[in-house]
Amino acid sequence: MEKLGWGLFSLAIAVLMVATFSSTGDKVKQTQLFKQKEFGIINTYKSWDNFANELNISKRSSKIQDFDMVLTKNNKIYSVNFNVIEESTKGFSIYQYNQCLMCETKQENKVSIEKDIVDSWSGYADLIDTEDFFKDLQLVKESQQRKNNYDYSLIRSSGRYEETALEGEYYILDGTRFKPMNPPDNNEFYTAFNFQVMGNNFPEGFSSGEDTTKTFLVSDYQSKKYD
Repeated sequence: MEKLGWGLFSLAIAVLMVATFSSTGDKVKQTQLFKQKEFGIINTYKSWDNFANELNISKRSSKIQDFDMVLTKNNKIYSVNFNVIEESTKGFSIYQYNQCLMCETKQENKVSIEKDIVDSWSGYADLIDTEDFFKDLQLVKESQQRKNNYDYSLIRSSGRYEETALEGEYYILDGTRFKPMNPPDNNEFYTAFNFQVMGNNFPEGFSSGEDTTKTFLVSDYQSKKYD
């Protein structure tokens, strides 16, 4: 099983692995991506559009990486974490967004956005564009298939065109709706941009499994067998 917490790994560690620094610690406006806790009334694409405008992030040359959002059973946003990678003539601007909307203290509930500028970012070309990502997230949000009977749900995506072979239900985007598809067979995997929706009775410690996980493919996919 794959153990998942709602928090992301430290950006410093990630950057050491994939980037070369040119400058650090740029000040950035601390603004919320989603202005409401009620996920059902949010348009994720419009929220992103407003967020990008406030932070002056390019919508044509920015990509998403390591998106995690935890929802309560009554569809309220518990926490949101993600990275935005923006390419420019200066290099790559890395925005790390963290917010827990329903934690115990006011300090924990404050939005935290940190920005660094780096010379390079490995794998940038393999990430999904931010505009496409938040349009797809809106479709996942609207789908009946994402619902479960757990107290908390995690919607997550690496943002990468990647292999996936998790247990559980699978769905493929057909126009603006998701339709069921067969899960990968033994020794088989699908390669696509995808979201996973996982259920748990606590807001941390999510595990992938046949009864807890649903995978939503949001792009054309390839099917391959392991050797």
